[in-house]
Amino acid sequence: MRAGGLIEEADERPDPALDDERRRYYRLTDFGAKVVSAEIRRLSGLIKTARGKRLIGPAKGVA
Repeated sequence: MRAGGLIEEADERPDPALDDERRRYYRLTDFGAKVVSAEIRRLSGLIKTARGKRLIGPAKGVA
């Protein structure tokens, strides 16, 4: 994901008392956010198709 430009290492770290210096922190890049949005749309389309073919029922417990 890092090589693909989806995430990048974050400069911000938690409080040193709560941190482990070996740990790496990452954040989503703008490009990564666009890829996530596209994947959500793709999966939503698959769900809509599956519901239309009655392969799955309506979502439960979603507000």
